[in-house]
Amino acid sequence: MWYIWDLSILLSALSLVIMLFLIARRLLQERRARAAADQRRQVLTALIAFTESRDREALKATVLDVPPGVAIEAGFEFISLLRGEERDDVLGAFNECGLPARVNRQLRKGNVAGRIHAAEMLAALGSGDATENLLSALTQDRSREVRIAAAIALCDLGSLPLLGTALDFIGVAGQRSRRLIELFRRFPRSRFNELAVHASRADASPFIRAAAIDALAHAGGFGFADFFAGLTGDAAPEVAAAALRALGLTGHAEAPAILKHAMANDDWEVRAAAAESAGRLGLPGLAAPLSRLMDDEVWTVRYAAANALRSFGQPGERLLRQIASADVSRSQRTASLILAEGPVR
Repeated sequence: MWYIWDLSILLSALSLVIMLFLIARRLLQERRARAAADQRRQVLTALIAFTESRDREALKATVLDVPPGVAIEAGFEFISLLRGEERDDVLGAFNECGLPARVNRQLRKGNVAGRIHAAEMLAALGSGDATENLLSALTQDRSREVRIAAAIALCDLGSLPLLGTALDFIGVAGQRSRRLIELFRRFPRSRFNELAVHASRADASPFIRAAAIDALAHAGGFGFADFFAGLTGDAAPEVAAAALRALGLTGHAEAPAILKHAMANDDWEVRAAAAESAGRLGLPGLAAPLSRLMDDEVWTVRYAAANALRSFGQPGERLLRQIASADVSRSQRTASLILAEGPVR
């Protein structure tokens, strides 16, 4: 009994100690958070004052008085709002107080999130050694996401290596990061040919090829319409679907025939992309194959087809109402659902 009593007292004391430790830890975290918020506010206030007074010494004193992480985060947020001369003046002050060196240190020694942020900040600061440090991160960093961030920053600085070389450094085998799409969309027009070459490579990752097609469709315009049309029959469904969506953005003289053929494809993603593009291009002549897709076994395809019919205006709405009033079926349920969403906006 005495052992049980002593053990109970010991456990109670231990629980009390743990509770006091957690309370102290919570208070310390809140104190640090308040201090960081105050320091961030201090930097932002100094930056706002600098845009009016151009007093570099006052700004530098404030930036050097706070922890590097706070200065980097607040500074990056602020300069993203500036343009022209004001932005150049703030960047000049940051360079004079050694902020790029702090960012470079974070790029080498910070955690993953910190290194990604540092890569983005280096591109914004545009310091003399930014390219060298970002190339080092692209080729040597152990995190794939950091390497992608470094590639994006180098692209913004106009210093990204050839696309194939950059992708080799990133390591894209099995990679499906949305950040790669962001990288491709930042490519300058003078380097679109690299995206087109990579999109055409049958030995490349289908995701990478599709991402390149997406970037060309959003930035390249009608000039790549023939290129997209040629990829709509690609053996990789992901690539064919991307080419069909791209065709929906650029248009093409053979689009109706291409989309009609794609609506009979064995892959559901290709069928859905064809239906989506038919609606985006406004091709009421494809109402019949779209109506057949309303009975597709895959919900995504049925919804894309119904949405395309709805985008045709009154003729499409009449057809949907006709399908919705028929016997209960997948087509009838899909038509009823899309009509309940109201007219297309």
